[in-house]
Amino acid sequence: MNKLLRIIIADDHAVVRYGIRTALEANGMAEIVGEAGTADELIAAVKTVPCDLIVTDYAMPGGRTQDGVALIDRLKRIKPEMPIVVITALRNAAIHNKLMAKGVKAIVEKAGGVQELSFALLAAAQGRTYLSPGLESLLASASIVGPRVGHVAELTTAELEVIRLFAYDGLTATQISQRLNRSPKTISRHKINAQRKLGLSTNQELLEYCRNNDLSSA
Repeated sequence: MNKLLRIIIADDHAVVRYGIRTALEANGMAEIVGEAGTADELIAAVKTVPCDLIVTDYAMPGGRTQDGVALIDRLKRIKPEMPIVVITALRNAAIHNKLMAKGVKAIVEKAGGVQELSFALLAAAQGRTYLSPGLESLLASASIVGPRVGHVAELTTAELEVIRLFAYDGLTATQISQRLNRSPKTISRHKINAQRKLGLSTNQELLEYCRNNDLSSA
């Protein structure tokens, strides 16, 4: 790489930002032109500081701007062509796949090494995608491979209705069957089909996915 990448880094922990800055500046591939500790600060920096790439934590509590998928959406509206690298400790295959579908170029596990981040930055700068090996395995275990990577399967109206009631209203399968006047077996089938399509294996993963994605108007 002939020139230093101008990078804005965002993480709510100052020590993490310091570690990223130190590592990237030490290997001579990047110049850190901005830092942010909240989603609000990141939005402000992206609007005012010229950069080539954004490196951001997935979850940054606090502030007016939502983090997670909502933050990626907003960044993409501000700078549609800007490569984004997400660093995260989250292990939810469906959410990672949704991030790729939203245009995130690379996702790096926080447990990974500095070399993984370097690979991710190089790939993103060149317009390629990168996933930490551990995340590739996670997606593969959810059968999200090949053309499914970066492509979120569409749910039927019935499947969406069931998982909305499960996640947002906190209803059990029996309660949902009573609400919709359908058999518990039918409700269970819709929920299982939705989870399979999204690459989710547990109720907790489904709740986590729904909390990070607005399905109220999907």
